[in-house]
Amino acid sequence: IGLLPYRRIKILEKEKEIEIDLGKIFHMMKKRVIYIILATLITAVLSGCITEFLIQPKYSASCTMYVYSNTDRVSSSSSIGQSELTASQQLVNTYIEVLKSDYVLEDVISNLNLNMTSKQLKSLLSFSQINETEIFRVTVTSTNAAQSADIANAIAQTAPDAIVKKIKAGGVSVLDYAKVPSSPSSPNLKKNILIGAIAGFAVSFIGFFIYELFDTTITSERDLEREFEIPVIGSVPRLVPSSKPNEDGAAQSANTRKGGGK
Repeated sequence: IGLLPYRRIKILEKEKEIEIDLGKIFHMMKKRVIYIILATLITAVLSGCITEFLIQPKYSASCTMYVYSNTDRVSSSSSIGQSELTASQQLVNTYIEVLKSDYVLEDVISNLNLNMTSKQLKSLLSFSQINETEIFRVTVTSTNAAQSADIANAIAQTAPDAIVKKIKAGGVSVLDYAKVPSSPSSPNLKKNILIGAIAGFAVSFIGFFIYELFDTTITSERDLEREFEIPVIGSVPRLVPSSKPNEDGAAQSANTRKGGGK
């Protein structure tokens, strides 16, 4: 029981020491604010320049297609049941895999006279089901806006016959053909500038923080008291010598030398 007050004092002393250390670090960090701001601005401008002048813009064009599982509904006026909708939704991923196949891609390359392989064409494509419905989107992203739209529309034109021929069940109909994009989809200039600014701020702040954390330089009386646990009796102020007495003394010595020479 007698040891409890002693342990409590030690804990409080340690907490106080941590607070003093952090106070010193953040006090020193105030002197680095200008450098942190400069680093943030420099990385933001550098990121913007790289985005604007070194990264080639890319353009995305998309077409959408509707999947149906029952071919008889095309020639009938009967309503669509829930089971048919569920079957159509399940066929979406199957049809997407068909459109990714070399069979379809090589046909697209041949129709458009593209100078690329089916593997290269596949790298330009992305497929996505829209809100878990029986509709899916085909997106083509390339450095040429017109080419992106042409490839997307070629896939849309090839898809119905290719799916019926290979799957022999259901089919697809085109909802929207692709249009030539008027602006690039990437890179995003504003987003990259923001990322560059955040990265510059984080790196500079963490770098200066670590430097101040391990800096053992004595900068104040409080540092002496904390490090050596001894009271400071007094301090010697820094005296800045005036330049006027030196100038007067130099002038007097010069006059003395002139008088002695005469």
